[in-house]
Order: sequence, then C-alpha cells, then structure tokens
Amino acid sequence: MTYRLIVSLEAFEALDSFVDYIAVDQQSPLNAERWLAKALKSLRSLRKFPHRCPPAPENDQYIHTIRMLIVDRCLFVFRVDEEAKAVRVLDFRHGSQLPRPLNLPSDG
Repeated sequence: MTYRLIVSLEAFEALDSFVDYIAVDQQSPLNAERWLAKALKSLRSLRKFPHRCPPAPENDQYIHTIRMLIVDRCLFVFRVDEEAKAVRVLDFRHGSQLPRPLNLPSDG
C-alpha cells in the first residue's frame, strides 16, 4: 500500500529554518543541501513503510499513535491516517529540542 505524504506548514517551516541554519549560520550550504536531500529521501520512504517507525516521545499525550522518523539527530513527528491513506507529518525538530504541542487535524 502507498500512502500520501502530507507535510504540515509547521513542520515545513521548522525544516526550512533548520536547513537555513546549516547553510547560513553554520556557513555550510553544501552540507545543508546534502542533509536536506537525505531527509527528503527518508520522508518519501514513509509512503511505503510508515509503521516501521517507533512511537514519538509525545505519543502518550494523544489518542492516535504519534510516530517519529529519525534522520541523524532530527525527528520528523507524524501519524498514519489509515482512513485517508495518508502519512501526516506534524512537526520537525532537532532531537535536543523538547516536544511542542501538535496541531492535529480535527479528527484527532
């Protein structure tokens, strides 16, 4: 089964800020480009095998299972929406950052 991949605005903006940090603040645009390619490839893999990822630290706070995809030291937080056949990427953060409240769709 193939799932649609839906990335929230919050996750996209956090990812964009992280890549910008690497490229500009760390003065390493080539590393930023390489890391982003790796992260996007990993994200695309969720379309086929999203259930392989473990529950995220914030999983206990929500009704539906919240999972995490780890890319180096960064986490993509997502849930699998079986009804819509979609993987909803809810957040992105560096592993050293604390979880934030997730903005879930109205179905929970």
